[in-house]
Amino acid sequence: MDAPEFFMPFEPAGSNPAEREAEAAMWAWLEAYDLVPTELTRRRMRRTRPARMYALWCPTANAEELALLSQYTAWAFIVDDQFDIEIPDPARTLHTIATLNAVYDGGQPSGVLAVAFADLWRRLCAGRSGDWREAVRAEIRAWLWTYYTESIGRIAGHLPDLDVYRAHRRDSVALFVFLDISERAEGVDLCPAARQLPAMRLLREAAVEHMGLLNDVLSVESDEASNYLYNSVLLAELHFDYTRAQACEYVNHLLTQLVHRMTAAIERLPAELEVAGITGGDRDDTLATAENYTVYVRANLDYHYQAARYTSAPVEALEHGLPLT
Repeated sequence: MDAPEFFMPFEPAGSNPAEREAEAAMWAWLEAYDLVPTELTRRRMRRTRPARMYALWCPTANAEELALLSQYTAWAFIVDDQFDIEIPDPARTLHTIATLNAVYDGGQPSGVLAVAFADLWRRLCAGRSGDWREAVRAEIRAWLWTYYTESIGRIAGHLPDLDVYRAHRRDSVALFVFLDISERAEGVDLCPAARQLPAMRLLREAAVEHMGLLNDVLSVESDEASNYLYNSVLLAELHFDYTRAQACEYVNHLLTQLVHRMTAAIERLPAELEVAGITGGDRDDTLATAENYTVYVRANLDYHYQAARYTSAPVEALEHGLPLT
């Protein structure tokens, strides 16, 4: 598919020189936790390139942080593959969600996905505030429940309209989590008052939705091939009777609006910080984090053109192993 030309005013920030070291640590961790048990699963992970994604997102992170973030990214992609490609199964989805959510309760994790997540969660939370942990836990829960929503919708044939889908996509793309875990690499831990500023909420939502809808455009052929219709391009074709080109341009227009929404939110942020009385280090961290979001959005665009998961033909891009338990 010929993708449309995307409006992208944000400049790339470069790539992290520790990528190779982080990738080696990522593969060692994946093997240790039995997350890539077959050649098909290893091939799919090589095509996904999680370490490259985070090398673009956080070009100045140290090797240890970059490795941890790459490991979480690899795990999240593996979870995603359990549901997007496979035939929808609400019972299996509920079981997986329950085993992963049980990790927060401190019980003995059950199954390879939960065992791996328990290790990730422990290390991600090290040194983080209670407010950060609460926010990320809620974001992961919201992401996991989108798989159940989609399994029901796919079987029942009740697909959302575009407005409903856009709200759903902000959770299903799982990138609120990535915004927050990236704070580790950036050396910040946003206070709740800053995270909940109207401009910051608008910025976060616009950034996450942009990354999700861009993924839709660049994944549309693979999603269609796997009969996975939770994709804004496919839904625009369905609901508006658009051609593929028209649907892509429609979503591209939404992407442009989201970039403008991000820049408007960043411009509003200093005034809201002043009104809220957020000063000193918290103010500096909030403004720096807002700018980092533009880096992540640009990195997300570049990453999609550097990972064979998105550039390969569907017959190759959809290769994967059996579902993990």
